[in-house]
Amino acid sequence: MTRRLKVVATVAILAAAWSVALEAVPVTRVTRDARAGDTVAVATPHTGSAAAVSSIVGLGDSVPAGAACDCDTFVSLIRKTLATKQGTAVALDNLATGGLTSQGLLDHVGSGSAMDAIAHADLVIITIGANDFDSASLEDDDCGPRAGLACYKNDLAQLRANVDGILGKVRALQKRPSSRIVVTGYWNVFLDGDSARAKGRTYVSNSDALTRAVNRTLAGAAAAKGARYVDLYGPFKGDGSRDDTPLLAADGDHPNAAGHRVIADSILSALAATR
Repeated sequence: MTRRLKVVATVAILAAAWSVALEAVPVTRVTRDARAGDTVAVATPHTGSAAAVSSIVGLGDSVPAGAACDCDTFVSLIRKTLATKQGTAVALDNLATGGLTSQGLLDHVGSGSAMDAIAHADLVIITIGANDFDSASLEDDDCGPRAGLACYKNDLAQLRANVDGILGKVRALQKRPSSRIVVTGYWNVFLDGDSARAKGRTYVSNSDALTRAVNRTLAGAAAAKGARYVDLYGPFKGDGSRDDTPLLAADGDHPNAAGHRVIADSILSALAATR
């Protein structure tokens, strides 16, 4: 199974925000994300001058790889936006691979080509975790919110351990003082929108509960390692009641061109935000 927003950022807003800050630092507080309906750790950036980005690395699964969408991926859109804003060239190594699990990415970041790319990057963007979970048992009694997602307990624990390891390796490889890491969440780790509803209420309810748990896990790992967690649940679905079908490819799983644009805008806004 492979994977995957309504934040609308105008060019004027982005331009103003980028002039203030583009910096991610370790988490210093815990806040409630009203959009996703969950309490998660959120990295709080310092204010200060924006650091120019000269090199981006994309890591993860089929979402950053651009599966099911003959379009610019969100990492490519981010590169283009930064290059235009800065008036400088921005390199991109999109190393994302469809079907990759967190264990696969943990192994991959230790490979020669990935290590070299990460070492020379100012910004590393990671989307990983959806492929760690099997949808075949999703509708079992112990796989839903009433059972506390018991059937996925071990998988969630392993995801946290793997992402901790991934972020630790990436951070250790980074050579540039201003290097940043972004970790995104998901709108759904399985099918969503019309495709999910066609499978029934239990599928929708259980997959939503699992997605929220995965996002909490990713946010916690990002906070612990000083990375910037970017929520994608809210931009796609609001409080969970918004239909995100218009942002999904025909497979009901991956983002379409509009979805990639929303992801890119969400990341750019998060990087530019100050508190």
